[in-house]
Amino acid sequence: MLVSMSDTTSTPDVLRARAVFLRVGVIAPLVLLALSVVIVAAWLPELPDPVGIHWSGDGGPDGFAPKGMLFFTPAVGAGVVGLLAVLAWFAHRMPGANRGLPAGAPVPQWSPTARFLGAINLGMGLFMGLLTVSTADAQRGLADAADAPDITPWMFIGFGALIVGTIIGWFAQPHVAPIEPWVAATGTPPLTDTERMAWFGTATMARTGVVVLGVAMLVLLGVTAFVVARAPEDGWGTAWLLIGLCALMLVVICCMFAFRVRVDRRGLQVRSLLGWPSSRISLDDIERVQVVPVNPLADFGGWGWRIAMDGRRGVVLRTGEALQVTQRSGRVFVVTVDGAADAGSVLQALRAG
Repeated sequence: MLVSMSDTTSTPDVLRARAVFLRVGVIAPLVLLALSVVIVAAWLPELPDPVGIHWSGDGGPDGFAPKGMLFFTPAVGAGVVGLLAVLAWFAHRMPGANRGLPAGAPVPQWSPTARFLGAINLGMGLFMGLLTVSTADAQRGLADAADAPDITPWMFIGFGALIVGTIIGWFAQPHVAPIEPWVAATGTPPLTDTERMAWFGTATMARTGVVVLGVAMLVLLGVTAFVVARAPEDGWGTAWLLIGLCALMLVVICCMFAFRVRVDRRGLQVRSLLGWPSSRISLDDIERVQVVPVNPLADFGGWGWRIAMDGRRGVVLRTGEALQVTQRSGRVFVVTVDGAADAGSVLQALRAG
């Protein structure tokens, strides 16, 4: 049995957070990028042709291209801003958000992850806009782009602007209090000394997570294959690094694909089918048991063993119901698994017994 503590998700706080997100995380970075395009366009008659577009840190540029390539960086920046904005705006509306929850259960419509994506967008706008302008400014009035000075110091300034912009973007957006979750009923009768109770389940990664991780792995394998093919001419350093990264990613994906969930007198145990990672919370350490709706992308930024922006940690493999356990220290652990309400009820009964 579950009881609801709230029946609304569309609140003034959520609407205000979305409005501020549009201004801080979309409009502001796009304006900064557009401003860099306008400045560079005004400087085009003063620039050599071709222009330098790549510096190795050993002095002048070592890569050249037509003037129009100077607009490639702000174009990429605008694409990144748009992609992160779409993720933040629509991730909460993905189908299956109320999977396993009672009809009418409240589903969060905003999260710290969306707030962080908006902050990243502002920092990205500052970084790529500054990089575009500094690259063009270093070549103004030159007949040959090869004579341009080193712009490495501007790279460090740009990274500083990225960090500062992200911090400003975070605090410029309001905090949205999470909705009160559906809580496992506390009226379950305690167990007697002769009774035993346990619950077992398996948490498996949703198809969306499998597709995203699979595509990312294929891209990494493709890049690695290209670098390995070029290794005889370019050196094996980067190739071995990418080969090691591919092996590590394959191990991580295998470890994160499915977890066994067990509730018994020892508490809650969540363990990968491969044995690692594994988490155990004893009954004595449990302060509160809840069933909450979880969206991996919106709430945790992805699938697998995750740490959210609000400090929650746990195994997040699909959208829908999740068992959430608050420890006496205040730490919160979450696991998305079918039958989370049943698992919560058993855990409550064990605690009461």
